Amino acid sequence: MSEIVAAIDEGAAQQLFDGEVASLGTQSTSGSSSLGPFAVSYAVSGTLSNGTVDLIAPATVEIADLRLDWHVDLTFQLDIGDFIPDIHIPQVCIHIPCVGTVCTPSIDIVWPTVTVPVSFGDFLKTTVDLGIALSLVSGVWKVEGIVQGVPSLQFGASTAALLAAIGLAVSAAVAWVPLIGPFLAVLVGAVVAAIGIAGLTGLLGPLITPFVSGTRFPITEVPALFEVLPASGPFDPAVFVTVASLGAEVQHNPPEDELVVLADITP
Repeated sequence: MSEIVAAIDEGAAQQLFDGEVASLGTQSTSGSSSLGPFAVSYAVSGTLSNGTVDLIAPATVEIADLRLDWHVDLTFQLDIGDFIPDIHIPQVCIHIPCVGTVCTPSIDIVWPTVTVPVSFGDFLKTTVDLGIALSLVSGVWKVEGIVQGVPSLQFGASTAALLAAIGLAVSAAVAWVPLIGPFLAVLVGAVVAAIGIAGLTGLLGPLITPFVSGTRFPITEVPALFEVLPASGPFDPAVFVTVASLGAEVQHNPPEDELVVLADITP
């Protein structure tokens, strides 16, 4: 039987979780990936909030409706010539009596490569399970909840909205290109179709999931050298015991489930 037992109910666990989520602040990362047929650089940030705690025996802390607000800045290179053929107008010569042969110049229009920046933000909600992890670090026992797995994140309407934002960004990026006007709708439609919903979810999923997956939420800390009685005078020193091992589990103790920390000690 464990010598020290401490427990918190779901209400206390909710307060603890809310505080820990708030302390995480905004997380961010950047890098490069692919967006449909394009290479793309990105900077993405995410902030966790809300979530309802449910303690489930024997060792799971479920967080329902965990909200992730995310924002992504994308930049990709668009070679217009990949979607609209270059224009070649050959030289035309005509003979004019009393003047001679008159020729028009040949004209070649080669579409440029442009940089397309896109910024977009949205939120999603998901349910995650926290496993309970124990570790001894620098003389302190740490009890943490670690996100064990994240179900497939559903982006829903936000994905289509991001496609629309990309279309607008393409229009803005090519507005300066001469003669592009008649081809603009064709270009935007071709780019959006080339990226598609699959391309966006293939990009967003791996970018957004790490903000949730593997996240650690500290629950409590217990000094390995644990003070059980404080000093009561100059000749009555504090009494310490050594926490030799620590355990944690979710117990159903009616009327509530509780997260229980169990400690075995040595004098």
